[in-house]
Amino acid sequence: MRGYLKFLDGQEFWGTFLGSKAWIGRGEVVFNTAMTGYQEILTDPSYYGQIVVLTYPLIGNYGTAESAAESLFPWVQGLVVHRLEETPSHGADAHSLMDYLQAYQKPLLTDIDTRALTQYLRDRGTGRAVMASETVPVQEALDHLQGYDLTRAVYAVTTPEGYEIAGDGPRITVMDYGVKQSILIELRRRGAHITVLPADASCEDLERTHPDGVVLSNGPGDPASIPEVLPTVRYAIDHYPTLGICLGHQLIGLAEGAATYPLKFGHHGANHPLFDEVLKRVLITAQNHGYAVDASELTTRYRVRMTHLHDQTVEAIEHRERPVLSVQHHPEAGPGPSDSLYLFDEFMEKVHPKEGPHA
Repeated sequence: MRGYLKFLDGQEFWGTFLGSKAWIGRGEVVFNTAMTGYQEILTDPSYYGQIVVLTYPLIGNYGTAESAAESLFPWVQGLVVHRLEETPSHGADAHSLMDYLQAYQKPLLTDIDTRALTQYLRDRGTGRAVMASETVPVQEALDHLQGYDLTRAVYAVTTPEGYEIAGDGPRITVMDYGVKQSILIELRRRGAHITVLPADASCEDLERTHPDGVVLSNGPGDPASIPEVLPTVRYAIDHYPTLGICLGHQLIGLAEGAATYPLKFGHHGANHPLFDEVLKRVLITAQNHGYAVDASELTTRYRVRMTHLHDQTVEAIEHRERPVLSVQHHPEAGPGPSDSLYLFDEFMEKVHPKEGPHA
C-alpha cells in the first residue's frame, strides 16, 4: 500500500508502506550514510525514538541474523529506504529484513527518493515527522507527535538492573545509558570482568562494584536533560580510569563544566574522518550522535585529542594528568571500520598497566 513521511513543516515524501495499517512511526528523522550494517543500526539503543533514513540505495540484500544485533530488539520508530530487497542471498539462516521488522512491529517505507530526503534534512536540519499508511489521515498521524519527548530516553533503554559478564582480567564497570553489545564484546576480548549498571546507579552503587576502570556508554537523547546522572559520572572520573563513548563523552564534558549543543543534522554513518593529534593519523569512524561538546572551557585540564575533519567538532578529549579519555565516535564500530579499536587497548593499559590481570 502507499504511505507517507510527513514533517511538521508540511514537507512530505510518499512511497510504499510495509507493515500493519495501524502502525504509525513518530520521531526525529535522521539519515545514516553506512553502506552496510542496517541491523546493527536498527538495534543501536542510541536510535531510540528516531526514524532512520538509509542513504545507500539497496537495503536488505543480505538479510538479518541474530549475531548482528546490538541489543535484544530494534529501537527505531521506523525505517525509510530507496529500494528493499525482500529475499536475502546471504546464508541459509538469514531472515529477510522485512520479516525482522514485521516481527517487532516496526513500519518501513520503501520506493522513497532518499537522495532528496537526505538533501532536505541537510538543508533544514533534523526534524520531527510521522510515517503511516495512506489509510491513516495525516492529521491523525501528526497527533501522535503530541507528548513526544526524548528527555528521559536513557531510562527507556538502560538495563533495569545490574548484571555481570565473567572474565579473568581487570574489573570494568559499564554505566549503561544504552550500551551496544559491540562495546561489551571489545571489553571481553581484552579479558575484562564486566559489571553493567543501570543509568540511575549512584556513586555508592559504582563503588560497590570495586572497578579497576569505568566505561560510560553511548545512549539516546540530549545529554543536558539528565543532570541527575552527573554526580556518578563525576565520581567515576575522579576515582577510576574512565572511558566515555558518545553520550558518555558528552556527560564527561558536562560533568567537567563544558557545554553541549545540538548539531544541525547530526553525525550518523560509518565513514566519518577524524584526526588523532597524538598519533598524527586520520581515522575513518562510525558515528551516531546529534549533540557535540564545546571543549573551550576544558583546555586547562583536557586536551582536544581528536577533531572531525568535516566540521571540526570535538571528537575526543583526554585529561592532561589523569587516565580519562572520552570519544564522540564509536571505536567499537558495529557497523563500520575498525580504525579506532586501539582506543580500547589504550584504556585497558591505563586500567591495569602491565602488572598482570586482576583476580
